[in-house]
Amino acid sequence: MTSTKKRGTASGPDDFVVQLERATRGLLALNVSVLEHMEKKIGLAPLRALQSLERLGPSLVTELGADLDLLPSTASRLSDRLAEAGYITRRVSPTNRRATVLELTDTGRAILAELIDVRIQAFGAVVERMSESDRAALIRGAQAFTDASRVVAAD
Repeated sequence: MTSTKKRGTASGPDDFVVQLERATRGLLALNVSVLEHMEKKIGLAPLRALQSLERLGPSLVTELGADLDLLPSTASRLSDRLAEAGYITRRVSPTNRRATVLELTDTGRAILAELIDVRIQAFGAVVERMSESDRAALIRGAQAFTDASRVVAAD
């Protein structure tokens, strides 16, 4: 879309994307607020690492680094900090004595559960002001968007 094109009309796919961006600003602002809250507790890089390990399961330091697009040395330092804080365990890989396996601890899982709880509370404060039909439409649209984003991510 060119900067000279009038925004706000719904005549094509580009206009839909502009409308979607505008329509999701509230969701994004809510998520930013939640992340700012969690950043005070743990920091964004450690939080991303915990989320990655939750998704990947027990992983090598190199796998965590690849998932987060970090250099191996940066991933190693990050995992050291997470282990020192009690959020993960580090152990020697049973198949490669030079590799380190990382795994979430109950404390690390509790941080991720807190993130979800804070998001649920924030969402609840907003959706209680929405009609039931708008809530249902939001769930359908958000689920469809999430499903499509998984397909795009897998490509």
